[in-house]
Amino acid sequence: MLSDSDKKLARAHSLSRRAAIAQMGIIGVIVLCFTAAIIFFTGYLLKVRLTEEARSISHLAKTSLASAVWQVDHSSARDFIEAVLQNDDVVFAEVVTGREVMALKTRPRYAGKDFDYFRNNDAFLASTVEIRKYGDWIGSFNLVLATNSYFHDLTLYAGSILGMALLLIAAIFLTSTHFNRKNIFAPLKRLEESAITIADGDLNGHIDTSAPGELGNLARAIDDMRESVLMLIGDLRDANDKLKNQHDMLETKVTERTDELNRKNSSLNAAIKELQNAKREAEVANIAKSNFLASMSHEIRTPMNAILGMADILWETQLTEEQSKYVDVFRTAGENLLEILDDILDLSKIEAGHMELENRWFSLNECMDKTCSIIHPKADQRGLALSCNISPEIPDRLMGDSNRLKQILINLLGNAIKFTESGSIDLSIETMQNRDGRVALQFSVRDTGVGVPGDKLSAIFEAFTQADSSTTRQFGGTGLGLSISRELVQMMGGRIWAESTPGQGSVFHFTATFGISQTDESRLEPEKVPTREDDLPASNILMLEDSKYNAFVIQTYLSGTSCDLTIREDGREGLEVFKKGGWDLVLMDIQMPVMDGFETTRAMRAWEKETGSEPVTIIAMTAYALNEDALRCLEAGADYHLPKPVKKSALFEAIRMLAGKRTA
Repeated sequence: MLSDSDKKLARAHSLSRRAAIAQMGIIGVIVLCFTAAIIFFTGYLLKVRLTEEARSISHLAKTSLASAVWQVDHSSARDFIEAVLQNDDVVFAEVVTGREVMALKTRPRYAGKDFDYFRNNDAFLASTVEIRKYGDWIGSFNLVLATNSYFHDLTLYAGSILGMALLLIAAIFLTSTHFNRKNIFAPLKRLEESAITIADGDLNGHIDTSAPGELGNLARAIDDMRESVLMLIGDLRDANDKLKNQHDMLETKVTERTDELNRKNSSLNAAIKELQNAKREAEVANIAKSNFLASMSHEIRTPMNAILGMADILWETQLTEEQSKYVDVFRTAGENLLEILDDILDLSKIEAGHMELENRWFSLNECMDKTCSIIHPKADQRGLALSCNISPEIPDRLMGDSNRLKQILINLLGNAIKFTESGSIDLSIETMQNRDGRVALQFSVRDTGVGVPGDKLSAIFEAFTQADSSTTRQFGGTGLGLSISRELVQMMGGRIWAESTPGQGSVFHFTATFGISQTDESRLEPEKVPTREDDLPASNILMLEDSKYNAFVIQTYLSGTSCDLTIREDGREGLEVFKKGGWDLVLMDIQMPVMDGFETTRAMRAWEKETGSEPVTIIAMTAYALNEDALRCLEAGADYHLPKPVKKSALFEAIRMLAGKRTA
């Protein structure tokens, strides 16, 4: 059997062994963690160096390529890329504008690879920087750097650091193990025996305090603890009393804080309620704005219908030269007022997010012919030459909104004529990109007018803004045309900008994207060929209109034709006449006394359904010009919508198309 001393030595050896194992594990973990941190930090520095290298090149491209891209200088762009590829880490560099590649170079081993290949490959660092001019995006610079050197340097550093870490672990372990056995475990065993004695309740047991250093301090501390236990018991009683008092104080504070929180919650709820009220007020204000625009449209268009209608009728009569000038003045003034009203309504629809583009096939050449036919008379009046050039590679059949395209071009051409005293106006259309069933076109309107100062080029596209106040007084205008054009161009997937030299002229550019036909399956809508007035079909027409002036205009339009017109001033009287039958067409005003146009139209459709009568075509002629108003007319049962003021040509076209038509 082992003696007591042998057992104690065995336990000491067992503790030493466990401590050595634990020490080895701790030292290993700590050193390896520091090693991993150093390796990670080294890799991070290498990665930062590579990233900074890419950022430096991209920043240089952003400042150096702006002029080259703006001026479409392919040579400068290629020279810059050649300089960039002098860096061995660079494997790919590219300059693009829109969907066009101005310049591109790739290391021979990666020939044929595009930017998406590198961007999706972890073996490369890819970056893109936007190139801007006057705050607008004009192109991008794509850069790719290889990370081969980064991983090579990182592997070399990691191997060296890991080897040194293993040597350090072995040295620390051997040294600390020898020291611990001699200076820690033997004194610690003696201190253990004294602590067990005290733990058994013998507060008078002897404790050896002769050991040097921390172990001696620990022994003296245990001895002091023994003397302090009794004092501690008394102190615990005092502390318990103090703790109870503190508990009471905390309960009081909790109650106070709870009351304060309730007050703050009440204030927050009041603020939320105020915010909800403000939101409701804003919604009410928006509805009031829409109602105001609808009412304004109706109230202005109703008299404008009579003014422009009578002007057209007078223009077709025998007039003296002086009378012709008078009629031309109020025709032009009325049309200008109508354009201003249309601009305000368009801007309101854009701000409310209700503007939508059509998407149908149209002929670009026909669209340009119609646009130029509208602008030519204005240019001729000012003695200006007007030209239109379409690049031959542009397909004629396009998918998009031709009406909004004409609106943009008429705005730009009209402004060019307005601000040009002499010289010429040139419209050119070129192809930017053609792929994937879409074509991007660039439209340019060049004039020889007064020009725009450079600091005003971006401001002129804001609503109600012109180059300066003197321009507004000299040339007139609301400043809405360019703002509306900008919004429409953005909806067409393009952008609009201007270049100008004061005193020499301006060039307004805009881009737009259209669909193109890959086969011959697309069909354009046939053009309506205008016919003479005596070609109108013989029709029995019932007109419901409370304005005697507007009724007189329509009556004058149809005088001398094969149409027989009957007029009633309110919806109820018109409904009674309608029930007598024999009508080929109904012209329905919407805002009438007794029964409005919506109610009357629904009543007519209900009567036709009850009696089994064949439905009569109803054309809603209303001064409400918003899309929502036209939709309400169609939902009420109307077949067609004509906004006032009604042009003679538009009325005749509707009669030819709809008179006598029976719907199923």
